[in-house]
Amino acid sequence: MHTGSMVMSSSATRSRTSPHCGAHGPDGTGLSEEKGPSEIIPRLAQTGAVVAQIAMLIAMLAERRWMFALMVAPGVLGSLTATYHRLRRRPRLVHDAGPTDIAHSTAMRERADDSVRRRFESLGTATLESLMGVESEPETLLWRCIVRNWIVPQGLSCPVGTDRDGAVRIDLKSSGPHALVAGTTGSGKSVLLQNWCLALAAGNPPDRVQFVFMDFKGGSAFNHLEALPHTVGNVCDLNLRHAARALLAVEAELRRRERMVSDGRVSCVDDLESPPASLVIVVDEFHALRSQLEGYVDRLVRIASLGRSLGMHLIICTQNPLGQVSAEMKANIGINICLRVRDPMQSRELLGTIDAASISPRLPGAAYCDDGEEIRAMRCCPAVDASRLSMAIRSAHRFHGLPAPAPLFSVPLPRVAHPGHAPHGGIRRGACPPQEHRVEFGLLDDGMSISPATLTLGRGNIAVIGLRGRGKTSLLRNLARMMSALGGITVTADDNQWRPSNATGVWLLDDADDLFDPFGSNPLSHVLHSALVDPRTTVVFGVETSKHLRIPEHCTTRIVFPTGERSTDLMNSIPAALLASCDHDDFSVPGRAVLIHADRANMVQCFAPEGPHKKPVRGCLPDAERIRVIP
Repeated sequence: MHTGSMVMSSSATRSRTSPHCGAHGPDGTGLSEEKGPSEIIPRLAQTGAVVAQIAMLIAMLAERRWMFALMVAPGVLGSLTATYHRLRRRPRLVHDAGPTDIAHSTAMRERADDSVRRRFESLGTATLESLMGVESEPETLLWRCIVRNWIVPQGLSCPVGTDRDGAVRIDLKSSGPHALVAGTTGSGKSVLLQNWCLALAAGNPPDRVQFVFMDFKGGSAFNHLEALPHTVGNVCDLNLRHAARALLAVEAELRRRERMVSDGRVSCVDDLESPPASLVIVVDEFHALRSQLEGYVDRLVRIASLGRSLGMHLIICTQNPLGQVSAEMKANIGINICLRVRDPMQSRELLGTIDAASISPRLPGAAYCDDGEEIRAMRCCPAVDASRLSMAIRSAHRFHGLPAPAPLFSVPLPRVAHPGHAPHGGIRRGACPPQEHRVEFGLLDDGMSISPATLTLGRGNIAVIGLRGRGKTSLLRNLARMMSALGGITVTADDNQWRPSNATGVWLLDDADDLFDPFGSNPLSHVLHSALVDPRTTVVFGVETSKHLRIPEHCTTRIVFPTGERSTDLMNSIPAALLASCDHDDFSVPGRAVLIHADRANMVQCFAPEGPHKKPVRGCLPDAERIRVIP
């Protein structure tokens, strides 16, 4: 009986939707109801499950399993009803619509686009200078207006556009603390970021607001902003190692501010007597950063979570916010700005509406801003002359006489280093205890900044480990030259001249592998081992491998030139984490090494040799031709 009802219903449905019945849509237009395979297959899929349930119910009734049949019957009835309504009220597909329907839909879409365009055009246009009240000032007076602004800083509230009520000001501190900007190519994202930062810099001195710029679309987005005195870092995707340093540096700055808040026993940095400047980290094309430096993105997530109380703010820009920004980061973003997007879902992701998908491509800079209180349509205001405004900001900085903030991070190690590259190149005296001297031999990279690489004499022996051609011998020559200039130190290059004395002694040996071989027969070996345990002598020796070295008996400090062979480098005590961060340059550039002392390991670039190479002096003991001693 149920089956018969279903067949009758299906027949009735077919008779109502038959093309011979002259069916019409709600708007009176004719509908094409001819069913092809693309229509039949979905209908079979919809009714197949119901038919199976009905067959199962009939089988249970035939076998008189009344309890099971009673349990299945409500589900069959519900499925049958739902299928009936779904088939009867199936929404028309695009190919069901006739020419009249398509024209009607196109006209409605065009009217909606015209309405959106008129809405933004009615807002009018303005310039950043006019919103700041300096549009009419001549170039010679523009910097004076900025000087006046810095006397009473404006904080993180600045104008970025106009709406129907006038200027739109965004306050990162009260409405943020972070912002997310989305928009397709050509919608005006980069211009918005540039002028937002220019407005912040024009309203605050560098000791109140500072910037870190990360451009992942070629490095041109922040050209006018790199020279601002507020800028403490600028990186792009053309040098990913530099970009990774920036992310490590902002994480270190986060920890530094956490310690400041903890030591000051306050709840936020603003409560400190001398609070640090607000740090605004601007990321253009966040999706590219996420794909190229995936392992570093968590550092930005941590800033998003803790930045409010530590004075650190993110402005993240991306073309597609769907799936690019994690839920944890979105939970801490209070300002969403959506320029023109192609997909309504992208607009809904940021605003909860699809309005931004209707913005015309002829309106770059048109956007919707959601600051948590309301969603406003606005027009972004570009600067008339960004370079002129940037120059005026630099002039105001010189007038105030403020010191330039220290860079948050430095560029990576150079391929060639000279003593003049180090902040304090040469020999350091006075900072060490008596009978100790420090010799600077290169540049040291701690992952964020560059500083002099030094060796301390009198605190144990020093091993230089590396294959031929990597700079091992050149390093020993440089060390011998600099050590010879020290007073109170005997630098020995020939084994017959070496004598223990009350003064500090330094013995330099190259190609000393045979001397450490326990099965070797070189007569100089016992002299070397006696010197290694003499506290008055520092032995600096070069070997190709560390397989015969005992640490710390033979040496407390090592300078290791990576080979690129993981097992060899690990045997030479290069930490696995540091080894994983090495690139091709670290394994091929002459002079690139790892300085290992105690529990610290850092990349170094040894100074290049100066002047012509001198032939090494050879010892006069038997087999000494294998041992090169540095003059």
